[in-house]
Amino acid sequence: MALTMAVALLLGVAQPATAQPVTAATETVTITSGKPRSVMVIGQVYAIHTVEATGGTAPYVLSVVSGSLPPGMLVVGTSLGGAPTTVGTYTFTLRMTDQNDLFDEQTATIEVRQPKVVITSGKPRSPMYLGRVYAIHTVEATGGAAPYGLSVVSGSLPPGMLVVGTSLGGAPTTAGTYTFTLRMTDKNGLFDEQDATVVVAVAATAFTSGEPPAATVGKHYSFRFTADGDSDIVFALAAGALPDGLTLDEKGRLSGTPGSAGTFTFTVAAKGHSTSATKQVSLTVAARNPGTPTASPTGWTPAPTDPTATPTASDPAATPSEGSPAAPQPTPSPSKASGTWLPATGPGSPLVLLLLSVVAFSIGGILLVLAYNRRRTFTPPE
Repeated sequence: MALTMAVALLLGVAQPATAQPVTAATETVTITSGKPRSVMVIGQVYAIHTVEATGGTAPYVLSVVSGSLPPGMLVVGTSLGGAPTTVGTYTFTLRMTDQNDLFDEQTATIEVRQPKVVITSGKPRSPMYLGRVYAIHTVEATGGAAPYGLSVVSGSLPPGMLVVGTSLGGAPTTAGTYTFTLRMTDKNGLFDEQDATVVVAVAATAFTSGEPPAATVGKHYSFRFTADGDSDIVFALAAGALPDGLTLDEKGRLSGTPGSAGTFTFTVAAKGHSTSATKQVSLTVAARNPGTPTASPTGWTPAPTDPTATPTASDPAATPSEGSPAAPQPTPSPSKASGTWLPATGPGSPLVLLLLSVVAFSIGGILLVLAYNRRRTFTPPE
């Protein structure tokens, strides 16, 4: 009993604890930076990823508390970086801790992939021609890690051609069709392949374009001569003369505006690296708008029957004899309305004739009425 009372007395006398104010040292730490990049490739060195945070008290320390970084990567201070060395998917948790052991955590995943080599250059040219030395064809690629090596893994290059480094070239010595596969390999053994076919032919330049169509004076003209069977073919005028106003360029374009009509015969030459060919051309240039009618002269020519026409010398009235009275001048006839033979004015005009018809009809009607009334009032003698 005495012990119980002593404890109660002590509890009653004890003062309640007061809450301590929250200082900056007890604030929550929050990671504010983004996560590390999610996809990485073997052999590539990545820029350092720095983890940033707010709250708490500096300095901060970064650590991995679960999972693991990809092999080849590590944490230094508050950053991580390096060059991944092993393919795989790695999930881990980063912890940012301040000097008072307050912290925040961030979970991240990095996928490490095998680098992919991709050939980006085009295929070797085709066709090639015997006896021609061709410029080196360089194969280019992206991805992987330099240096690269080029090889032929199936088929064969044309005889006279070979691979040096990442290029191929030479002078084909045997005609035929050659199919082969090129492989571009990086220093880690990663590669990409490209199938190619090269036709080696005997050079023989030949025109492939047809006959140029006719031209017209004053109208723009354009036609393209084409040829095949050799490389580096250029065109030129070999004989004759082009129509006035037309030109021929080295690419085979015949163009311009013809200035004169006629038929023009000339010869076009197509010259390749080791062979050439010629083509005789007959080009017709037509006159401009040959079917256009000639414009009629302006002015009015009197008809032979027109009374206003000037009398001819054979007309007796044209030249009066000496001593005879001058012939009366003809009275100008009234103008004619379009589409009718009746004069538009004067005694014979349609208006006058219409008025006369109305007057005649009225007089006839009056006479008819008078006759009718007279007959009604007439009384026969008894």
